[in-house]
Order: sequence, then structure tokens, then C-alpha cells
Amino acid sequence: MSISERVSIAPRIKPFAAVLATLRLMRDPQDTRQVFRLTEALRGRSMKVMFDRFAATPVGANVLAEQRSLLAALTDRDYLASLHEGTLGQRYLAFMAEENLSAQGLVEIAMENTNAMKSADDGLKIYAGRMRDMHDLYHVLAGYGRDELGEVCVLAFSYPQQKIRSFWVISTLGMLHIWRTLRAAGFNASGVIAAVREARRHGRAAAWLPGEDIEAMLRMDLEALRARYNIKKPVIYEEVIARLRRESGTTTGPLKEATQNKFS
Repeated sequence: MSISERVSIAPRIKPFAAVLATLRLMRDPQDTRQVFRLTEALRGRSMKVMFDRFAATPVGANVLAEQRSLLAALTDRDYLASLHEGTLGQRYLAFMAEENLSAQGLVEIAMENTNAMKSADDGLKIYAGRMRDMHDLYHVLAGYGRDELGEVCVLAFSYPQQKIRSFWVISTLGMLHIWRTLRAAGFNASGVIAAVREARRHGRAAAWLPGEDIEAMLRMDLEALRARYNIKKPVIYEEVIARLRRESGTTTGPLKEATQNKFS
């Protein structure tokens, strides 16, 4: 029996749980726990389909056979620090330090708020963990910050790559929330919707990154990787963020700080 045939039967979609998680997320866009709860509620058979695609690639077959952990590579700070300037791994380490993040943090939140993976096949667990651990790498590869618009855009970019339904829901609702919030605070909200649409186009146009050897990519030059895998520069996003920061006088931090400064 193949690995994909041994994967547990996909859970049913849970619409009520999805609505509840969405409402809570709209009240607090920084509540990462609701992202995982929404993902679990909307999973259905989507992860099984993407797992089969992953398992059919040479890299996927090797990862599953070796029971390889991307998390192990991403938490090896000494190894990442030893990489040359400009490599994906070095830039990832700098991004995580600048944002005061850790790859293990996402693991802990995911374990607290998902149930389906606890009884899943080992192969599916490896794949699901790999997709979870790629989130911050997508930030670095695609060029999006951790401001609210950057988080929405990275999910919009990731949806065509991973086909996780919650990413589409959150990126759509988050886009509208940011647009309304900026307008209510008196900012020019033009470009917000275009930036998210650009992110979706870029995610579709890029190579299918889940099927690539991410561990090997860590040692490669970031700009070379972007060219090789057709990861385009987020021009609209960068223009919107630069304009909002000029208008608000905030050079760093999320849009929330910019809107607060408007009335300070």
C-alpha cells in the first residue's frame, strides 16, 4: 500500500466552526489560533489532494522516506548564521530576529488548535508540518512584511501554492478589513485590493515551491532563487506600504500603529 493510500480519510468541512473562527479573527486579526481553527474547519479533502501531488514529486518522496523535518533546519540558528550573506537561510534568520519570531512558536499554536492531524498518517503529518513551517519562508521569498497587509498578501500568495481554503477566506476578508480601516482613519486606501490581487497572481505564476528541496534552497542566494522560481517583486504592495508610512510618519510596524498615530 502506498503512502498516499494510507492517509486517513479526509474530515468533513465544518461550516459553523469556520464561521465562528472567522468572526473571532475579524475581531482580532493577530489571533493566529483562529487561523489554524479555520484551516481545520475548512480542510475537507483539499490537503489529501495536495499531499498526493507532493508525494508524487522526487523531493516529496525523499522527504517522506527520510521523515525529514523542515523545522529542524529552520531552528538550527548556528547553521543558518553560518550561511553566506544574501542566502535564503541568512535572510530568513534576520527576518525572524527582526520580528522576534521563532519557527517553534507556530508549532505550539498549531498543536493547541488543531485536532485532525493528531490521528493522521505519519506521511500527512510530515507534509502538514512542512507547509506550516514554510509560512515565514514565504514572507522572505515573496518579499512581504509582517504588517497587516503583508500578512494578508502572503496568504494570498500561498493559496495557489498550498490550496488551503482558509488562506483564501482570510486574505479576502482581511483585504476588505484593511481597506475599510484605512478609509475610516482618513488614509488613502487605494492599492490595497490591487496588492492582494497581485499577490495571488504571483503565487499562481511562481513555481510550485512545496515540491522543491527547501532545505537546499536555504543555502542559495535569495535573488537567484526568485529568478529561478519566477517569484516576482511585490511592486504594488511595496508602493502602498511606502505611501502609508510616509503619510503616517511611521517607518516600521504594522498598519495598526499608523492608524493610531493619525489621531495621536
